[in-house]
Amino acid sequence: VNVVEALQEFWQMKQSRGADLKNGALVVYEMVPSNSPPYVCYVTLPGGSCFGSFQFCPTKAEARRSAAKIALMNSVFNEHPSRRITDEFIEKSVSEALASFNGNREEADNPNTGIGAFRFMLESNKGKSMLEFQELMTVFQLLHWNGSLKAMRERQCSRQ
Repeated sequence: VNVVEALQEFWQMKQSRGADLKNGALVVYEMVPSNSPPYVCYVTLPGGSCFGSFQFCPTKAEARRSAAKIALMNSVFNEHPSRRITDEFIEKSVSEALASFNGNREEADNPNTGIGAFRFMLESNKGKSMLEFQELMTVFQLLHWNGSLKAMRERQCSRQ
């Protein structure tokens, strides 16, 4: 099986079934510049998730296949119904977060707390896959790291 073709076909099939892919079904590969092994390749999926080659790759073609393999496994796994955000998943995740941080129930209902913001994000993404949620949280984390969230809060922007 040509895993590079299989990955592209997977995303084209998703698009043909009505998936909202902002940039179409295009899968993008990028090689890390190198004149000798090991070669490293990254693949970016239409939703924005990125996966890299995961083994020693003696050729650029092998690096591309390696990256495609891990991306395809994640794409297929993500389609399973258990990977969707449901009410049950939200309750379990929030309860685990409260237990981990010794929080109380009121925190989970207050969107101004970390756990409350976590609940808000999960509820806002109900029905989406974990991969889609991960992509969103990565953007959220980057906005936090570069100071944009703080600036938005100071301008009193809403969470939406």
